[in-house]
Amino acid sequence: MARRDRPAPPPPPPDAPLAAELLAGPGAFFARLRACEPRAWRYLAPVGLAALLAGVVYALLVRSTVGLGGEGGGLTVHATNVFGNVFLTVFAFGLMAGLGYLGAGRGGRAVEVYGATFALLPPLYVLLIVLLLVVPAPEVPTSGATPLDVQRVALRTLGQWSLSRAAVVLTVLATLAQFALAYRGFRTLTGSRRRAWLGVLSPLVPVLLLTVIGFGPLIAGMF
Repeated sequence: MARRDRPAPPPPPPDAPLAAELLAGPGAFFARLRACEPRAWRYLAPVGLAALLAGVVYALLVRSTVGLGGEGGGLTVHATNVFGNVFLTVFAFGLMAGLGYLGAGRGGRAVEVYGATFALLPPLYVLLIVLLLVVPAPEVPTSGATPLDVQRVALRTLGQWSLSRAAVVLTVLATLAQFALAYRGFRTLTGSRRRAWLGVLSPLVPVLLLTVIGFGPLIAGMF
């Protein structure tokens, strides 16, 4: 009896690229991602890391204002400053993923695309953290008519600090770079320029506003 040939087993699914590989080549990254099964949770780790580091950056920027004017707080205030920016970063990602999905459609895989773009942020935040730890902050006033007045003057002083300005500008530029990378991803995954633009433009303004809100007290002190 002739022996029947067994069908060859299907090839294993390709491995998804690591989020860090996006920095080496967006085109190759999204081409590999297109061949992988969608997984909404795939690139959530870069989001969480970027959110935590964003909180640390802000807490370090305003650390010299904690406890001014006789107010307490200490560690609790530092933790609140960290958590506030962690929340804003995660909320910004939610807007990116939600509005990006509405714009680019299911095929755009907005959660994965925008999650991967957060790989841009940790290197920037680590650099800022190092600079904030080694560069002396400007002296801020420690007395005034009221604790609120002291806080306002201190934030105005920090707002004029070159490192504060650099942190704001670099964060905004990095956010814009995320949207540029997301456009490339949506274009590759959907094959439609219209879908790609909708996936990027829908969350662009709200996310930029959240970025400004995150630095709000410092930005107010710049003017």
